[in-house]
Amino acid sequence: MQIEIRKARIADAEAIGYVHYHAWLETYAGCIDTKYLAGMSEQKSAEIFKKNRCQDMIVAGIDQKIVGFCGYGKARDEDAADTCGEIHGIYVLQKYQRMSLGKQLLERAKMELSSQGYQTVCLWVLGTNQSAMDFYEKNGFFLDGKEKIETLGKPIVEKRYRCIL
Repeated sequence: MQIEIRKARIADAEAIGYVHYHAWLETYAGCIDTKYLAGMSEQKSAEIFKKNRCQDMIVAGIDQKIVGFCGYGKARDEDAADTCGEIHGIYVLQKYQRMSLGKQLLERAKMELSSQGYQTVCLWVLGTNQSAMDFYEKNGFFLDGKEKIETLGKPIVEKRYRCIL
């Protein structure tokens, strides 16, 4: 089994869309409104990544098949300092979890953000996703006290985590 962690290319958009769609179904079934999830598709996900040309993304591949990805960039929150980056999302297909791919994606994204001059990084986690919260805490992130309500079919609570680079 050959593992590869690399920057995404525009040609990866379809595969990233596949991972995005299926990882959402695997991760959020029962946590996010079923009508919202039913409105998603591989094609809609792929279009998102084609539109942004897969910029500021890292992919994880096993035997040349993309099975995970991480998007990152400037923090989007109004209260974020200019020196704060953000992990926009990190997803690994369930079959490939617990193989250190998430950790490798996270570390590579943190390295990229640091090289762009960011001093801290934040990310948002669904308040009911204990597995993700445990993962981020294990990898140096801490709750910073900020929460927000997102409406994904129905209101959900997200919690913000932060890490010093």
